[in-house]
Amino acid sequence: MSVSLIVTADDFGRSVAINRAVEIAATGGILRCTSLMVNGLAISDALLRLEKLSDKLQVGLHITLTEGKPLLNKTASSFLVNKHGNFIGSQVGAGLCVQFNHTVRKQVEKEVAAQFKAYKDIGLFSTHVDSHHHMHIHPVIFDILLENAAKYGFKRIRIPTEPWEISPICKGHKIRNFFYRHTFTTLGQVCRKKLSKTNIKAPDGVFGLYITGELTADWLLMLIELIKSKTGTYELYTHPADTAGTNGYSEFMALLDQRVHNKILNNGITLMT
Repeated sequence: MSVSLIVTADDFGRSVAINRAVEIAATGGILRCTSLMVNGLAISDALLRLEKLSDKLQVGLHITLTEGKPLLNKTASSFLVNKHGNFIGSQVGAGLCVQFNHTVRKQVEKEVAAQFKAYKDIGLFSTHVDSHHHMHIHPVIFDILLENAAKYGFKRIRIPTEPWEISPICKGHKIRNFFYRHTFTTLGQVCRKKLSKTNIKAPDGVFGLYITGELTADWLLMLIELIKSKTGTYELYTHPADTAGTNGYSEFMALLDQRVHNKILNNGITLMT
């Protein structure tokens, strides 16, 4: 057996630059999946592009609690939303409030449910669900996500745990990645235990956590060399954008790099949805 790779672009619908990158990478690169922000500023543009990509790109839901405006006006706690009506963007702050503040928890329950309903109202298939900044790895939020995923027939959820043997090729961020390893591994084990009692599945792990937002073609070539003898199904999640000079642009170009595509094919790695 060989390793299977699900290549996903997060944040579809967040901006036109991201939407363009997703479309191009799905048409001429290794991208196979994307996750849609239903509260994204460029969601209308994203949906127009999806009409041309139905046979090339699988789309899922990207739950968002840390960026943009909530769908519900009632999601208005000062712990979650600022005076301009936007999510504050603090993962730690939101996580603590959901854990210990009953009012905030109820607001999050309703907001998450509203985002699931908005996705289904668009008419998209219930394929996979994940979240912005991996907020769903929080035990309380994961329960909320799992309940809605089952209700709407979603089949897959991302559990963002990355094999530690990938860390040597992720230069810098040693302290952060050490924290990521222990935090996401511990929370991920709790989530997998809950998933085992359902019909919803998760890939065996992810690639990209230890180098999030800084992925390059050269890094992907090293990754493929490291994983070519592994078995299982893993998700490589990315954040492409076609704006030159940004980290998103480097990720965009990595998805289009022919060297990467060739190395995947030559090492028997299966690209899948």
